[in-house]
Amino acid sequence: MPLLNFEHQTLTCRDDESVLDALLRRGINVPFSCRKGVCHVCLQHCSEGPIPAESQAGLRTSLIEGRHFLPCMCKPQADMRIGMPVRSELFQTAQVVGKTMLSEDVCRILLEPAAQLDYRAGQFINLRRDDGVIRSYSLAGLPNDYLLELHIQRMDNGVLSNWLIDALEVGSEIEFQGPEGDCVLPEGGRPRALLLVGSGSGLAPLVGIAREALAGGGEQEIRLVHAAKSASGHYLHDTLTQMQRNHPGLRYIACLAPDAVAVDGQGRVRGAVLDVALPDAASVAGCEMFIAGSPDFVERVRGRALELGVPAESIHADPFVMRDLRKSDRTADHSHTNQRSAAADRAAETDAGPKDPPSSPALWSALGEGPLLHDILADFYTRVFADERLAPFFHATTRQRSIEKQYLFLRQVFTGEKVFFGDRPRNAHHWMVISDELFDYRMRLLERCMRDHGLAEAFVAQWTGAEEFYRSQIVKSAPIPRVMNGVALPLDGFGEVTLDSGTLCDACAREVHAGEHVRYHLRLGTTYCSDCMGAAAPAVAA
Repeated sequence: MPLLNFEHQTLTCRDDESVLDALLRRGINVPFSCRKGVCHVCLQHCSEGPIPAESQAGLRTSLIEGRHFLPCMCKPQADMRIGMPVRSELFQTAQVVGKTMLSEDVCRILLEPAAQLDYRAGQFINLRRDDGVIRSYSLAGLPNDYLLELHIQRMDNGVLSNWLIDALEVGSEIEFQGPEGDCVLPEGGRPRALLLVGSGSGLAPLVGIAREALAGGGEQEIRLVHAAKSASGHYLHDTLTQMQRNHPGLRYIACLAPDAVAVDGQGRVRGAVLDVALPDAASVAGCEMFIAGSPDFVERVRGRALELGVPAESIHADPFVMRDLRKSDRTADHSHTNQRSAAADRAAETDAGPKDPPSSPALWSALGEGPLLHDILADFYTRVFADERLAPFFHATTRQRSIEKQYLFLRQVFTGEKVFFGDRPRNAHHWMVISDELFDYRMRLLERCMRDHGLAEAFVAQWTGAEEFYRSQIVKSAPIPRVMNGVALPLDGFGEVTLDSGTLCDACAREVHAGEHVRYHLRLGTTYCSDCMGAAAPAVAA
């Protein structure tokens, strides 16, 4: 196994383990966000050793030449000496030259960089506060605007967003990294039609993309749909209405939620955004689509587009993944405490009642007491790992590990035997933003696998009923705190705890028994046994 020397700490990187996962396993708290090689928040520098090409994909030439790489995408084949990059190599400084509230919860911030930035409409930058907090924000303008325009939306417990709105002053300076992202208009010829669908401040990159398309002089149809729960949410309504008057090829649609209170009728359309933006296959035929907004919103729109036959390569989404980077209410320090927080109390209320549905001995018998269940799951996860919508939720695990964990979980559900030691569904999915539509999509795929393997319809219904039992614990519009031993955990850094029930180590899959001491990552919920926490590896040769 390759050895990693990270700022004078030496550790092993296991087979099929990324550098980022190895660092987290050893309790090294490094910055990261999307874990998919897109946001570039985790960028590191390698001073010795070969750098796998896939870990530099998408990086600017200067970063590649400077031996920077993305640890989330790096599975080393040889020893590496690595560390955090010099800030001056990654970050530039911009001055805040303007702040305007566009609505009660969206603020336009204008930044003046030291030199004009070379970027494309639809890209984003990473802003960095002095304490090291980094977040990604889409650019709303065009390169020839010179000033960088950001639309910052106030969020519940938004660590950086709310600080930008409330505390960042005009005239002050802030560091930024980028531009990054490839959610941009295709090079070469312009597409025949553009469909831009956004919600909230996801409007920002879409306005830039529309402006770039219009500036190109093309005559293609551009439909820009902005969804909001209230009229005030259409924070650029007047601007876009005037833009539509000036450009006959642009159609701006302000979509208002069906249950919103009555409005003044100024050109707004009431209805579900999927019905307004994508009513049928004809409405999206030949379109190049761009989607921006919350993860749940993006997933729902993308799912409808795929169902209507839009090719996956013609669907572009906000490039950075908004994991739960917002801290929940907690004590000032990050230590594990035995005091139950209000969030933990709410979680306990949610978990009241039976933890599992009633056992199904007849179903277990129909599954051959195990072999057929394993075959169905093997087929199911083969399809999941090949599915564009579902595969991203499994980026940190393997197909075989997924089969094994789900087999033990379902065996316990169907038989009542205590054979599963992993996370309960609520904790296992706590960071995942999963819509009802996506939950149903997964269920339909699972049902097809059951039927393809000859499971009788009565037992298909029993199995799907058991899956349905956990819907309320899995479906949500925003990440929720992970609960361990009745305590809602903070979502940054690491904690340590002595288990009061068994689990599985997320690094080596070893069964960890009650009474053992483990380390866990507060945001991801990954648990590391004493073996994986382990002693330091031999030093990498200088």
